Formats: sequence, structure tokens, C-alpha cells
Amino acid sequence: MKSACILGFALVAGCTASANDVRPPSDQMFFPTGMAVAPDDSVLFVAQANSELRYDSGAVSVIDLGVVDSVVTAWLANQTIPANCTQDPDRTETLQCDEAQFMKPDAGVRIGNFATDVAVQDRGNGNLRLIVPTRGDPSVTWIDYDGSSLQCGSGEGFQLCDDAHRLTTVHDDPNVGTLPPEPFGAFADSAGEFGIVTHLTTGAITLIDSPKAGDAHIADVAINLFQPDPNTGIRGATGVAGRTPNALGDIVYLGSPAENRIQTITVGHPVNGAPPFILPGDFFFLDAVGLDAGQSSNTRALAFSSSGDRLYIVNRFPPTVQIYDTSAGPTGFPNNQLVGATDICRTASTLTVLPTSDGDRIYTTCFQDGQIYIVDPHGASSVSNIVTVGRGPYAVVSAPTRHKVFISDFLEDTIAVVDASDSSTRDRVVLRIGVPKPPGGS
Repeated sequence: MKSACILGFALVAGCTASANDVRPPSDQMFFPTGMAVAPDDSVLFVAQANSELRYDSGAVSVIDLGVVDSVVTAWLANQTIPANCTQDPDRTETLQCDEAQFMKPDAGVRIGNFATDVAVQDRGNGNLRLIVPTRGDPSVTWIDYDGSSLQCGSGEGFQLCDDAHRLTTVHDDPNVGTLPPEPFGAFADSAGEFGIVTHLTTGAITLIDSPKAGDAHIADVAINLFQPDPNTGIRGATGVAGRTPNALGDIVYLGSPAENRIQTITVGHPVNGAPPFILPGDFFFLDAVGLDAGQSSNTRALAFSSSGDRLYIVNRFPPTVQIYDTSAGPTGFPNNQLVGATDICRTASTLTVLPTSDGDRIYTTCFQDGQIYIVDPHGASSVSNIVTVGRGPYAVVSAPTRHKVFISDFLEDTIAVVDASDSSTRDRVVLRIGVPKPPGGS
């Protein structure tokens, strides 16, 4: 039942409902947004944005991908329909199931509202750290995972992350600086032990110092890395990706919705053990795709091939996936040369790279169309398939060893599971985690 407290922040403050009435469920999805897969493809982390403000907090949920595999394998082999599952009446190739059977209810945690992204840092020995921007605060939440459950405080069983795990000030001192508004994209570097968060409306980026054996803190903030949009005057930073996040000296690439340029940075580490800092590096313009030079703009997402030698960029003007050669040139620096581009939908927002036996495949979400575009980036590059996945596809991530791609359908509270194997069901939505809520419903 919908709480009377969902109308907005003002009404939430005056609500008299009990704590249990407004506490979010630990085994359901509510406006899923950012996602990330563990490095060993064992679990899927999903941010629940709570965008309707039905509950007192958002959440990060943990989905067991082993259970997902078991259900999908039985469905595809024998058309086995488990309890709490049905065959999709409109798409008979798809099984749809209540999400509770896939979630680890005591493994998730509660966070702030309007989470946008999830980045994973590998701390070794099965231990992970999540970096999660939340726009409602604004803040950046860091959460540790021990292989069985998420931890961000002293509580147990779907705990609310404490203030120590909610980063809002530089060096934990408001006199030094505060986190800029609208934290948006996130990237975590395992070897360098840091995270980067972009800010949607200011063009700022935030450096999170995240030592594997210690707590995370905001170490530095860089402002005005991008020029403002000439029509609106607004700066912005969106996509962020590291070229070699499993090797020291990673170069991080950043895109903007306001300027037709990709900026690079590295992270400096003082010899005296002082906090790390942002070092702006080279940049290149996206001026080779479009009607006229300089017209390629509104970058939304970035991703690298596993080798770091190819950069894939989702742009909205013109709507393209652009492919850049980022292999090392004669001087040792990346070439950053355009090698291809493919037309895609107009409102693409995120992408993932799936390495296959035939090379990389690119999956990008189209929020307005309810689809994903699948791009073959080789040779002339082309769209190899367009798949309808659900209402409001937001994020897309892949689990290469499980041959699956996952899409968070923001407007219907589900996750679409696409078969990425070489079988006859390739590029089909074979499972929907969660039963779609009706348009405008709950």
C-alpha cells in the first residue's frame, strides 16, 4: 500500500507513520538506477533510488547471479517455470519472476535518496568497496562488501549507512570544502585505490581517497574542468572511465553534456603521505562526427575495452557511439584517435562493453524508447540488434563469464536479463527480475 508520505520532502517531515511503514523493503526494487557486477560475476549490486519518496531512504540491493543462472538455464532448457514466476503474456520467450527469490535480503543496506550510479573497487581476497553518488543529499556513500553482505555502519540486517560512510566535506572538514551538488557518475580504481565522482550541473569532479586497508574520504575537488554550454551557461560532467583500473598510473577520461571535449586526469600522490590530488591532463575534441566540425557534443557515458586500447563514447548530438583508438603511441601516451562511429537512439545514456569470442560488443540504453542498441564496433562498426527491454532502461552492465547483460528498468521496477551467449536465444530478454508495475502505478 502506498504511504501517505510520498508527496514530497515537506510532507515526509510531518508524516506520523511508524518507522516500519516508511522503511523500504529489503527484497523489492523501487526505481532501480545504477548497477555494478562484482569482479567475479557472483553478484549484482543495484541502487534503488526511491524516486517517488515512498520510503524513508533508498537502498543498495544484492542479487545472487548464481540463482539467476539456475532459473534461466531451467527455463531455456525445459521451459521450467518456478514458483513466483510466470511466462510474460506479451513476450512468451521471457520469464518474469518476483525479485525476492534473487535478492539477499540481509545483504543490502539503506542509503540516501536518488542514487545514480554504483562503482566497484576490488580490495582483494573477495572484499569489495562500492562508491555510490546520491543526489538527494547530496553525498557520496562508501560501502564495504565482505563476500556475503554489505556493511556501512554498526547495524545488522539492512542497516542504514551511518554518517561516517556518507561523504559530504573535503578532508571531513567543511572549512576546507564541501561536495558540489548533483553527484552523478562514479568510477572506482582498484590499483590506484581511489574513486572519481562527476557532477551533472557544475562540471566539477570529486576525488575519493579509498585505501584498501582504510576508510574512504573526499580528498580533492576540481571545478570548471569544462566550459559552460553557450546556450544555457551551465557546466556539467557526466561519463567517467579509467583506461587501466587494474594497473597503477591509470588515466581517467571524463565527458561533459556541455562541451564537445574529453578531458583526462591522473591522481597525484605526495611523497609525504598527504592526501592525493587531481592532476588535469590532456584533452581532445569530439569534432570529427557531425554536420560540421565541432558539432559533436552532449557526452553521456564512457567505457573502455578490457585492454584499455579502445574507448567507447555515447553522445547525444549527434546520437552516436564513437570509437577511439587509445592504444599507446610512440611517446607512450594514448593515441586518442577516432576510428569509427555508429548511429544510435536519441536518448542513449549508459553503455557496457561485453568481451566475447568475436571481440567486444557494446550495449547502450535508450531510456525514452525502452530499448537497448547492440553495436558491433569492428571494422565500419554497425548496430547489430535493437532489443525492447522494458520501460525506462537506465543502466546496463554485463557479466562476461555468465554471458548475460542486465538492464535496470527504472519506470517499471524490474531488471531485464539479456542472453549474451552464442545460443539461439542470443539478444533476447530471457528473464525479468521483478513483475513490471503498470504505467503510473505502484
